[in-house]
Amino acid sequence: MSTATTIRPPALVRRGSWIYCPLLGAAAGFLLRLVAAWVAGLPWAPFQGVFELAASGADPWGAVVAVALGAIIGLGFAGLFAQERLTATIDPERVVLATGRREHEIPGSEVDAVFTERGHLVLLDASGSELARRKSGLDRLALRDAFREHGYRWRDSDPYAGRYALWTGDTEELPLRVNALMTERDRALRRRDHKEAALLRTQLAELGVVLRDGHRKQFWRKTED
Repeated sequence: MSTATTIRPPALVRRGSWIYCPLLGAAAGFLLRLVAAWVAGLPWAPFQGVFELAASGADPWGAVVAVALGAIIGLGFAGLFAQERLTATIDPERVVLATGRREHEIPGSEVDAVFTERGHLVLLDASGSELARRKSGLDRLALRDAFREHGYRWRDSDPYAGRYALWTGDTEELPLRVNALMTERDRALRRRDHKEAALLRTQLAELGVVLRDGHRKQFWRKTED
């Protein structure tokens, strides 16, 4: 039985964020403390309450508290970044994509093609439907070698790249329901609501429509029957 291969983000990325984020947060807290009293004295400056609070307390303890709070906020960001990092475990029977504590297991028999596109790892089935599309900070060559080693078909680019068409807002080839969902997604993208846009992408995939995003544009193709 083949041993599974696990691809993780570089150690510098995994461990460094727990060091650099608190340090940057502490530095930001210290700088905020330095300028807070000055900004609080400007009658036209916004967020006066925030700056007055940051300026309160006598030094050195006021500065110590500001630095400590900044470091704690930095730790919070490091935790958020950790929850977003992707780890891929590959063997001939399955592909497991883990983000934080969430795992998505895909049977190897369903995977027809694998490639990376604009910083995302994409797995397709034989109909061209997306089994997974995950933001990936993983080394592309390491992914390529691992998938090939375990018998998967790695592609250097999207094998369906030539089949996408520009969505123009009321595309006649698409059902009314699909056009409505794409209109909603267009609005979500303009609001930079990436969570809503991802949810709508999933709903469109269930209707047999695969998307590719351009600059303020959506391109679409239908999966094969």
